[in-house]
Amino acid sequence: LKDIPLNTLLKNVDYNLNILITSILLLFLINIIKSIRLRILLQNYKKKNFSFYFRPVLLRQFLNTVFFFNIGEVITPLVLKRYIKCSYFEGLSILFSERLIDLTVITLIFGVSLIFNDFNLGNEIIYIYFIIYFFLIFSFLFLVKFKKKLFLVPKKITQKIISGYNLSIKNKDILWFSFLLSLVIWIVFIFIDLLIFKSFEITSQIATIPNIIFLTGVMVFSQFIPAAPASVGIFNFFIIKTIEAFYIAQGVSYDLSIKIELTSISIIVLVMYIIPDITWGGYIFYKETLVNLKKISINPKR
Repeated sequence: LKDIPLNTLLKNVDYNLNILITSILLLFLINIIKSIRLRILLQNYKKKNFSFYFRPVLLRQFLNTVFFFNIGEVITPLVLKRYIKCSYFEGLSILFSERLIDLTVITLIFGVSLIFNDFNLGNEIIYIYFIIYFFLIFSFLFLVKFKKKLFLVPKKITQKIISGYNLSIKNKDILWFSFLLSLVIWIVFIFIDLLIFKSFEITSQIATIPNIIFLTGVMVFSQFIPAAPASVGIFNFFIIKTIEAFYIAQGVSYDLSIKIELTSISIIVLVMYIIPDITWGGYIFYKETLVNLKKISINPKR
C-alpha cells in the first residue's frame, strides 16, 4: 500500500454493480441458513422462536468483526446461557462444535480445489494435505472417545463441555443435518465469491471455480489472524497476494496499475463482507446492550 497513491485507490475499477448488490443480498440471506443450523444444534435445549437464533449468529459475527482475537467466540456462549438455560461451557462446546464442522467442510472443499486450480501443485503436496487433514480428524475423534482421560481441565468444566457435546453433535441426526447445512453454507459462500470476482473485469479472467474455492479458503484463513476491525490489512494482503499468484501462474503480466486495482477490489470485497455484520449484527449488539443496561438499572449493586 505504501507505493500506491491513496487518491487512486478507488478509481478506475470496472465492475458490474448489479452482481455486487446481488452478492450483498446473499451475504444477508446466508444468515438464515446459519440460524437454522444453530437451531438444530440447540434442539435439545429450551425452545425459542426462530427469530431468536439470528441473535447469537449475528452477535458473534459483529463482535468478531469489530474487536480483536475473535472475541465473539467467548462472549456468545453468555447469550446462550441467558436465553436457553445452558451453562457457559455447554454453550461454548456447542459453538466450538459448529466451528469445527465449518472448518472440516471448507478444509475438505479447499483440498479438492487444489487438484484443479491454476497452481498445479503436484500430487505430493495434495497427498500431504489430505494425510494431515484425515490425521487431524481421527486425532480429534480419538480425543473425544477418551475425553475423560485426556482433557486436562477441571472436572466440572469437562462435564459441562461433555454435556454440550452429548446434547448436540453426539446425536447422529443433529450431526449430519449440521454437516449438510454447513456444506450448503460454504457452497453459497463460494458462489458469492464467484459472483464478486466475476463482477470485476480485472479478476474475471482468474475466476474459475477451483481458483475461487482457493480464494475462499485464503479469506477464511486470514480471519484467524488477530486484527481489527474485520482483519483489515491482513485480509487485503492475502487477497492481493493470492490473485497475484494466479496471474503469475497464468502467465499474465502484473504491474503497479494492476496492483492498485486489486488493492481497491480487496477493500470493496472486505466492505461487502462486513456490511451484514456491522448493520444487522450491530443492531443485535445494540439491543443486547440495552437489555443489559436495563437489568443493571433495575437491579443495581448495593
